[in-house]
Amino acid sequence: MPGPQVTAAEIARIAGVGRAAVSNWRRRFPDFPQPVGGTETSPTFSLAEVEGWLREQGKIAEVAPDEMLWRALVEAAGDEDHAAVLAQVGEHLLRPGAGEPSDPARGGPRAAVLRDAARRAEEVGSARVFEELYARYTDSGARPAATTPPGPAALMTALATALGPARTVLDPSCGAGDLLLAARRAGHGAEAVAGQDPDAGLAQLAAVRLAFLATRGDPAAVRGPDAVAAPSVAVGDALRHDAWPAVRFDAVLCNPPFNERNWGHDALAYDPRWEYGLPPKTEGELAWVQHALAHTRVGGTVAVLMPPAVASRGSGRRIRAELLRSGALRAVVGLPAGAAPPAGVALQIWLLVRPEPGTASSHVLFVDTAAHEAAAAAPRPGPARSAAANEAAGHAPDSRRDPDWTALSEIAVDAWRSFAAESAALAEIPGVRKAVPVIDLLDDAVDLTPAHNLPLPAGTESADVVADMRGALADALESVPQFLPDTRRAGSGAPAWRRVAIADLTRGGGVALFRGPVRTGRGESEFAATGAGGAPADRVLTAADVTAGTAPSGSWPPGDAGSDRRTRIEPGDVVIPAVFTAEGTAVRVAEAADAGALLGPNLHLLRPDPGVLDAWFLAGFLAAPANTRQATYGSSIVRLDVRRFEVPLLPLDVQRSYGATFRALHRFNTALSRVGDFGARLGTGLLEGLTSGVLEPVRK
Repeated sequence: MPGPQVTAAEIARIAGVGRAAVSNWRRRFPDFPQPVGGTETSPTFSLAEVEGWLREQGKIAEVAPDEMLWRALVEAAGDEDHAAVLAQVGEHLLRPGAGEPSDPARGGPRAAVLRDAARRAEEVGSARVFEELYARYTDSGARPAATTPPGPAALMTALATALGPARTVLDPSCGAGDLLLAARRAGHGAEAVAGQDPDAGLAQLAAVRLAFLATRGDPAAVRGPDAVAAPSVAVGDALRHDAWPAVRFDAVLCNPPFNERNWGHDALAYDPRWEYGLPPKTEGELAWVQHALAHTRVGGTVAVLMPPAVASRGSGRRIRAELLRSGALRAVVGLPAGAAPPAGVALQIWLLVRPEPGTASSHVLFVDTAAHEAAAAAPRPGPARSAAANEAAGHAPDSRRDPDWTALSEIAVDAWRSFAAESAALAEIPGVRKAVPVIDLLDDAVDLTPAHNLPLPAGTESADVVADMRGALADALESVPQFLPDTRRAGSGAPAWRRVAIADLTRGGGVALFRGPVRTGRGESEFAATGAGGAPADRVLTAADVTAGTAPSGSWPPGDAGSDRRTRIEPGDVVIPAVFTAEGTAVRVAEAADAGALLGPNLHLLRPDPGVLDAWFLAGFLAAPANTRQATYGSSIVRLDVRRFEVPLLPLDVQRSYGATFRALHRFNTALSRVGDFGARLGTGLLEGLTSGVLEPVRK
């Protein structure tokens, strides 16, 4: 055995760079360690070989305490399930005054990692230690194949509870508990949650995550003597060995296994759960849909994350038809591609309601949030999000932007509530939402794909776009000259400026340096839109916001003690992403609108003393290409040591003069970006309008 192994993401964390830098090293350096395991698309490497190579190249960063603890956990786990060992560490940390392991049988490396975790918990708190370890776990090759990211999980919870609180919630394929945690966090009355998973380690980990949520002030306090009142996660395959056969829940949330043929078709052929038909062997997802309905009380809601093929495959046509005829299937919500694994696939949320006997729904709601997201992703004022921004934010290098889950949730939930109030009278929004009569769907295909049932005539909006963009482009062009800063030729030769490094300024008190949390994976402190009872969440400035020049778009769950340890932004702060590309350095001077937001992951913040340094003067020189070259190393994505940046030693009045010019230059660049944006949108509108017949040439 090659010993401990690491993924590319873990190598990036060790070296303190973006993931794309690791890919570059593999291409550029023939002596980079070869994979020793994993798969072709997700290889793993020998930790010892990687660390040796990084040291030789001078690329290794100081090993952080959470990294050291994770390595100890991996070593303690050996060939065992990392999830189970992580859950064991979590259980130990949950004990009051966790110290020495109470079980003498837990000797050796396992006992050592429990002790190390307890010692670190004395410094930063048990919850934070577990968050750090869970984030490392999700970045490692041991992470579960199927997870439900926070955005889709919150949306599924919001849809399932939009028509009324769900006091009891089940996830029959819970994995590490993403959906159960979303139900707890949502604050919609989920007093009791229950889950099941065939992987014992994941089931144990889900229970521990729920327990940690409770220690941070779980908004859904457990009340009553119900059999499933406490967070309960069972081990076993829910289709073959149902842990809750006689329990009916107010809501069922599920992200089932996709394309699973060995789901028990032959053994379960006469199971009473198949009220709508025996699922074909190739349609395991439809077995999970019926299992969820069988565990829902009459009037209760089911939200299931589904692959798009299930909506149209011929083998499942009869079951889809029965779900429609019975009134069980009420809505299908299309998501943007890549919203949840597998990447690049536009998944769907099926919303079902356990129908009253003898009742049926006349219409089915279709919502296509992917269409809205595509429109929202169109060029807009401000620079496009770069690969560096994705890397700094911890996302795949090729993803252009994250979905706006707040906006998507509002679209889907509003449509669902309006549809439930009076389905036939729902106001249609072309291409986004529509109530379709059931009879229109009961054809030879029974196709439930949202995009197929929400046709949008090509070019319908292009005439308006062209009219709007003509005026916007003219206004933007007119505004550009006023932002062009005034300059003049300086004296001959380079100025003999004395320069000082940021490291020296911090020691002298001229500037304070703060760092955002270094976290490329997702841990317990998931960003959330709102908290319990709709309490406002803390805003978070992300690396993508700095690169794109947009307002703080992230959020931190309200009431989470972790926010007290984070840096809050003040007007005049200078914020810099920790990861850059050859496109240039993105530097942001915080305005009043940014005040109070938390500093996000992979960001540096410099807070200058206004009696010593002008903020815009500092930002302008930090953005200089020469400064970036000397403060970083790497190839396409590089690591930054902000302390190595240098600024000239100039009198404060001279600094302010430079600062005013740098600020004008920033406005000039922003205005130019708007011109490019409006021009691109105008060109697209003209092409669509002319080719669809909405516009025609003017004959001269």
